[in-house]
Amino acid sequence: MDKREFRVLQGIELGMAQYEFVPLDAVARYAGIRIEETEHWLSLLDEKDLIWRQTEGYTGYILNYTSYDLLALNALVKGEIIDALGSSLGMGKEADVLEALTPSGERVAVKFHRLGRVSFRDTRRKREYLAGGRHISWLYQSRLAAEKEFTALTLVYKAGVSVPKPIFQNRHTVVMERIEGHQLSEIFNIEDPVFLLNEIIVNIRKAYSVGIIHSDLSDFNIIVTNPGDIYIIDWPQYISSSHPNAAETLERDVKNILTYFKRKYKIEKDFAEALAQVRNLDLS
Repeated sequence: MDKREFRVLQGIELGMAQYEFVPLDAVARYAGIRIEETEHWLSLLDEKDLIWRQTEGYTGYILNYTSYDLLALNALVKGEIIDALGSSLGMGKEADVLEALTPSGERVAVKFHRLGRVSFRDTRRKREYLAGGRHISWLYQSRLAAEKEFTALTLVYKAGVSVPKPIFQNRHTVVMERIEGHQLSEIFNIEDPVFLLNEIIVNIRKAYSVGIIHSDLSDFNIIVTNPGDIYIIDWPQYISSSHPNAAETLERDVKNILTYFKRKYKIEKDFAEALAQVRNLDLS
């Protein structure tokens, strides 16, 4: 891509903070390019399916996920965070994760948040940082999710929680340590499920000790590695322990884990005892 195409995409990105569809004159102003030249680059970008154009009422432009990916990847490469993008590590309702290489040859994971795969109403209901009545684009929602997840990962990683090491965040992407393993939900037999359950409880406690509650914890976002270590992933919905719903959210996370181990491995662990362990309380 020509560098001026990137400038026009960045102009649209800046304009999307003010417009639902960014008019031509605003794109040119934000991009710092004459209107006639901006029209030319917009035409090329449209041919490449890198923008969406609306013509009802007025002609305006917005980015799509492909162009937003390009802007983020361009920033990651220029910042010498990654050097090459590899194969897919996983696809979900709200994110794609791809393997990447750093300039030093280290294998890392790049998570692309894509919140438009769920309904707008459901997304706003689940994520309090999207509260408010104004229009907000899917791209901006995804950027907020990435920022929030990176914040959570940074805090809990420093607290010793077993999570992928956070490396960098740009727009809707989070670059993190690549973990080799399988989702807990995909594993049919664990050699020592009692030990694994206790490890999960310990990690919930460590996160809670720095005021972080995962809020969507289940067997789908716990990775088990070959040596039997666990990693907790997917933190964009976390809430603070000072949140009004913190108590019930923490209880739901703990119940989800206990219910899974009871159903799958017939392990009976007292809920009150597990919750006290997370809160570091003495029940004696």
